[in-house]
Amino acid sequence: MYISIFDQPQNVTDKEWQQDYLQLPIWRQNKAITYRFLIDRVLCTKAYLLLKQGLSSCYGINGSPAFEYVAHDKPVLKDYPHIHFNLSHCKKGVLCVIDEHPVGCDIEQIEVNLDPAIMRYCFNDTEIAQILSSSSPCVGFTKFWTMKEAILKLTGEGINDELPSLMTLELMEKLDMRTWVDEEKGYVYSICQYKDKK
Repeated sequence: MYISIFDQPQNVTDKEWQQDYLQLPIWRQNKAITYRFLIDRVLCTKAYLLLKQGLSSCYGINGSPAFEYVAHDKPVLKDYPHIHFNLSHCKKGVLCVIDEHPVGCDIEQIEVNLDPAIMRYCFNDTEIAQILSSSSPCVGFTKFWTMKEAILKLTGEGINDELPSLMTLELMEKLDMRTWVDEEKGYVYSICQYKDKK
């Protein structure tokens, strides 16, 4: 599995972004330029460039890979259906994962305020208790959130109203879930795959 993170997006200048922007294919340029703020343009651009770098270093694929979109607008590589990838970004970083098997990932900035309404929407009673009893509830919240988002990106379902009941014991036994916390840089990320990769 190839994992790459760019965790200084807020430090990219407009000039640096423009240089990166020129490395994008036209369709990705058109997407990046729709964003109003520089940080969002940087995130869109860096995500694609991390994917390009990963495909080059792992598979010798050069050039600009094209996307197709399957159910729930999940992107796949048009010309390389046997290669799976997932991209995620937040204000603190950009994450790219590439593998020969389906994969889901999510990176999020560590929450600083826990909204009870959002917690109720996202988590069940057991998860909320674990979050609130942890040494850092804000980190706990973000860890659970990235895990759920990674699962939904693996399955291609996208965010839905079933978040509290998502992480059943039956499902979690089928998944290889890994989560990393970088409190110093202010982000958490999770990556998951099915254990049975046949």
